[in-house]
Amino acid sequence: MERRDVDGVADLVTQLGYPSTPRDIARRFERIDGRDDQALLVADDGSAVVGWMHVGSHPYLESDDSAEILGLVVAEGQRSRGVGAALVGAAETWAAERGCQVIRVRSRITRDRAHAFYERGGFERIKTQHCFQKTLGSHS
Repeated sequence: MERRDVDGVADLVTQLGYPSTPRDIARRFERIDGRDDQALLVADDGSAVVGWMHVGSHPYLESDDSAEILGLVVAEGQRSRGVGAALVGAAETWAAERGCQVIRVRSRITRDRAHAFYERGGFERIKTQHCFQKTLGSHS
């Protein structure tokens, strides 16, 4: 991903269900771009961004390093054309180059089409869990 991709990525992130402006994406991109433990990937059709992925590697105390697909979306009208599979393949290569033996992805329980996509790609469903969130106040 490059800075020029923020408009297209903002559209895709919004399609995923997380409304974001190009300004939001540009600010977040600056925090991630250039990190060795994170990669932001895009697929384009020559004129527009048609897919986006965020992958990261994590060191853990309880297990060896692993990678996680932190976000993936392919544009409506571009799905089932190999874009997602190409992005996942690039993430797997990136993870293996960093010594990760495992790549994981979490997917909202309502995203049946995504679940089928990952299972076709060799991912196994290993557990179901709850996600908890707490909004933190300003620490100024």
